[in-house]
Amino acid sequence: MAELSDQELREAAAEAGISPQELRHALAQREGVDLTRGDADEAASVLGPPTRGASATHVEGPIARPPAQALAAVRASIERQTRRTGHHQGEHEADLVDDDLGLTYRMRTQDDGAGGALVRIDVDPTAGKSFRNLALTGVGGIALAILGLGLLVGSTMLVLGGVSLGVLGGLWVGRRASQLARGLTSARTIAANALMEADDEAGAAPQGALPPQRPSA
Repeated sequence: MAELSDQELREAAAEAGISPQELRHALAQREGVDLTRGDADEAASVLGPPTRGASATHVEGPIARPPAQALAAVRASIERQTRRTGHHQGEHEADLVDDDLGLTYRMRTQDDGAGGALVRIDVDPTAGKSFRNLALTGVGGIALAILGLGLLVGSTMLVLGGVSLGVLGGLWVGRRASQLARGLTSARTIAANALMEADDEAGAAPQGALPPQRPSA
């Protein structure tokens, strides 16, 4: 793969009827390299873990665009896939929050020294975990209070109500935890797709062409 130029890669991909990114991934897998780096090889990450928030999963890869344009392309793809709007966190960083799942996409880019960019997308589940823990504490506390009051006054109805609330609340919190886990898996796929789409667009664009500009948020 290292012997192929960008132009040769695009020509080979066109002959095979696939995108340059798909061909790059196929070649990388054959050579034992994953261009979309994940959690198992954090030490190999060029950009490293984020300085803001936490990272439950991430993807990272090169895009043949200057850093600002690469970031704009990745952000636009994630916005389209999630139907959410992101916002800049400085010139080379942007965040996008999925309130429904409690996940934050943290996008960062860095000049690769050859006219392109390295882009890393981290998925931060802090908001979702905080909501889950708060809900668990609240439901558990209320259930115990009702149960304790029922035992204190000898009310079977209150005891049963406390137990029922605890069981139903536990099931609801468990469901939210499952949704968060599924959301993380989906978010990783969305992030990987964003890198591939942005790289494909960069390869297909005429030399020197700029992507559509959008107002900064």
